[in-house]
Amino acid sequence: MSVFNAEKHLAEAVQSILNQTYSNFEFIIFEDASTDCSLKILEEFEASDSRIILIKNKKNHGAEGFIKNLNLGLKMASGEFIARMDADDISDINRFEKQVQFLTENPSIFIVGSYLQLIDGEGKHLKIMSAPEKDDDIQKKMLKKISLFHPVLMWRNDEKIFYREKMIACEDYDLYFRLMNNGYQLANIKEPLLQYRILENSISRKNNKMVKWLFVEKARAFFLEHQQKGVDSYEDFEPENYFNIFEPDYKNNVQDLLFAAKFTLKYQNYEELNTILRKARQYFPHDKRFTMYKLQIKIPKRILKYFLKFNLK
Repeated sequence: MSVFNAEKHLAEAVQSILNQTYSNFEFIIFEDASTDCSLKILEEFEASDSRIILIKNKKNHGAEGFIKNLNLGLKMASGEFIARMDADDISDINRFEKQVQFLTENPSIFIVGSYLQLIDGEGKHLKIMSAPEKDDDIQKKMLKKISLFHPVLMWRNDEKIFYREKMIACEDYDLYFRLMNNGYQLANIKEPLLQYRILENSISRKNNKMVKWLFVEKARAFFLEHQQKGVDSYEDFEPENYFNIFEPDYKNNVQDLLFAAKFTLKYQNYEELNTILRKARQYFPHDKRFTMYKLQIKIPKRILKYFLKFNLK
């Protein structure tokens, strides 16, 4: 668990783990330099339960730091299985018991998730979020839609498994694709084993939403590239270029602008697409590849969605 300014729901989240019917675990918690009372809450839990291993970070590094915490946790973990947990969710009291039993009885499965019970900030039940259960179905659907839910995952401890730190806000999606490309099998349990809290200030809702979707599309692109070539170009990827893709005075390379144009059109986000086209005119005025986006932006949205089915394959 990585914790930053989560005091409102933190005690409930931690207690839901300490109350698990399967009790043989270590609980590694990263306190990521919160400015609220999160550290005090965690220190009180640490003093009362020897299973808690509390890591106190001196500085917060945002989304990048969150991924670093996850990777350090993986290196530190000594158990047979790894479980993920967020600081504002609530695990079902039987979650670990059911997931450990599932992985023990299904040795070919590497990672298992479950359905989610969505709740609001006050804990009110909203709806059940389902997911495909079998490996084949998960892998078929994953390219179009995330089919494993990160906060409720459990997997086998494997030193080869890690998160790629450049994949901001979609490090989980990128991990699933890499597991698929390397022959790991995936599964979901057909019941909600976690209450997932929908909050307006969560990492996935900060900053420009289209920037997040560009990272998601990049994860998909890396997956397809790996399937075609056996490797992907992650090492050449510069996330800073995507963070600044909609900044008018930031000069991106032409490939990043073309990538952004393609997917701002896909999501019919014309304001950001116009920004990309203005940057293209400024920095690459003679590149004809942007012409089709200038034309397509004039197509009514109700017609464009049918056109995009063919254009974006």
